[in-house]
Amino acid sequence: MLQAERVSKYFGDLMAVRSVTLTVKSGEVVGLVGASGSGKSTLLNLMAGLLDSDDGGVSFNNEHIQGPSERLVAGHPQIKLVHQEYQLMPNITIRENIVYSIRFYEKEYQEYRVKQLLALCRLEHVANRLPKQVSGGEKQRTAIARAIAEKPADGVPTALLLDEPFSHLDSANRDLIRELILDLVRNEKTACLFVTHDAADALSISDRIGILQSGRLIQLDTPQQVYRFPHNAYVAQLTGLANIIRAKHLPSMGIQHSFHPNATVCVRPEQLEINDRGLFGGIIRRIFFKGHYSEVQIELNRYAKVTVVTDKPEGLAVGQLVGLNLLGGVHWLRDG
Repeated sequence: MLQAERVSKYFGDLMAVRSVTLTVKSGEVVGLVGASGSGKSTLLNLMAGLLDSDDGGVSFNNEHIQGPSERLVAGHPQIKLVHQEYQLMPNITIRENIVYSIRFYEKEYQEYRVKQLLALCRLEHVANRLPKQVSGGEKQRTAIARAIAEKPADGVPTALLLDEPFSHLDSANRDLIRELILDLVRNEKTACLFVTHDAADALSISDRIGILQSGRLIQLDTPQQVYRFPHNAYVAQLTGLANIIRAKHLPSMGIQHSFHPNATVCVRPEQLEINDRGLFGGIIRRIFFKGHYSEVQIELNRYAKVTVVTDKPEGLAVGQLVGLNLLGGVHWLRDG
C-alpha cells in the first residue's frame, strides 16, 4: 500500500502540492487528473521518493519513503516510476533495454523474464529494433516493461507510477496501454498510480480517480461518482462535456429554485433529449459530427447555450427550432 499523508511541496513562493492525502492499495488503479500546473507530476515524484516533501510524508507498506536528502540514491526498490520521456537507451535494442534492468540476474532468469515481458507488453515483433525504429506506443510499453522487469520475491508488493502514460499516443496505442496497465495490476499484483490531463483515460480504467486543482486534491471517488457529481465546474469540465448553467437561466428550462441567480449547475449533454414535444427548447447553432454520435449546440436564450449529444442527427439543421427534455435532475456545483 502506497500512502501520502498531508504531503505539501513548495518551490519558492509557489505551493505546488497542498496537504494531499492519498492511498493506493495493491491491485488498485488510481488515476490523478488535473490541468497543466495542477501539481500532478510533482505529487508523483513525491510518492516515488524522488522529491523531498516540505510537510507530511509518504510511506509504502508502513515504511517511510526517504527523499533525496535522506538517501544517497533517491527512490524505493519496489516503487517504479515511468517518466513521460520514456528514457530508453538509444543505441541498444528493445530487448536489450529490458535486459539492462535485470543485468545482475542469472542469464537463464533474464531470458525467461524478458520473454515474459515482451509477451505481456506486446513487443515480440519489435524486440530486436532500436528505440528510434519503433512507435511512441512501443517506446511507452518498453519503458513500462523495463520498470517492472526486476520482480521482487513472491508476496512482496510493488507500486507502478506513470507520468502521462497516454500522451502523444494514437487511439490504437492508447487502447494497448490501457489493456497493459490492467494486465499488470492483475498479473503482477501491483498498486498503480498514474497522472493525466485527459480524464477519458482515467475514467475508463481507474478504480478511483482524484482531481487536482492548484495542488489540492479536491475530489477522490469512483469514476462514476466523480463524473455524475462533480465538486465544481473545474471538475465537471475536466471529466467530460458539461453544460455549466447559471441558476438565473434555469426557469427557461422549467426548473424553479431558490438559489442565488449566479449559482451554477452541471447538466451533462446526455441528460438532454431532443424531442418535438419537449418542455423547453432553443435554436440549433452548431452541429459537430463525432462518428457514432453528434454534438448539437442549442441556444436557449441570448445568454445561455447547451450542448446535446444524439445518435440520430438526421433531420437536424443549423437554425432549426427544437424542443428539449431534461432527463433526471441538475447537479448543483460548489464555488471554486
